[in-house]
Amino acid sequence: MRIFAEQGYDHATVEEISLAAGHSKGAYYFHFDSKEDIFLELLSLWIDDQTRRLRAFESARGPAAIALLETLASLLRYDDRDPHWRLLLPEIWAQSHRNTKVQEPLRAAYGRWIELLESVFEKADREGLVSLTVRPDVAASLILAAHDGLILRSRLRAPSEVELPASQIVAGLVALIAPSDQATRPTVPPTLRRTVRRKR
Repeated sequence: MRIFAEQGYDHATVEEISLAAGHSKGAYYFHFDSKEDIFLELLSLWIDDQTRRLRAFESARGPAAIALLETLASLLRYDDRDPHWRLLLPEIWAQSHRNTKVQEPLRAAYGRWIELLESVFEKADREGLVSLTVRPDVAASLILAAHDGLILRSRLRAPSEVELPASQIVAGLVALIAPSDQATRPTVPPTLRRTVRRKR
């Protein structure tokens, strides 16, 4: 993970990866056929972890409102994971443009996450935790877009710049897509409202 994160996929070598892991190239090739194989393994680990975090809302105990915010914050939070993930994710996205073996599982994962987040928002709406001003799939897409944007933003942040806590970011996003005060909700023009109803 560190070698790919620091050097990028194209510049990383099996020899450097083996050395960083404390093994020989022979040992590496005993477990993996190529450099691509271990990259795909890392991709699989990240996808599984993100999926597990999103499923946490389904089995969460305690106040549902807290479970909702914690589930969404967990998706965005990387301070409880290996710090190299933040560096590796843009490399994964870059490789997905060139390599279908990266693109296909990533595309499938994002589709699954949209569905999971959509069900999270639908359940939260049903239970009265939020009252969405957008469709659940739009809310889901906004959360994932925030995730991707925050990862890229973290790469550009100045060393002196303080990172906002994931919980505050989620609270801000939820306030935008499901404001608690009816008076603060954006006015939707009647023509657009009819269009949205037809699309539903």
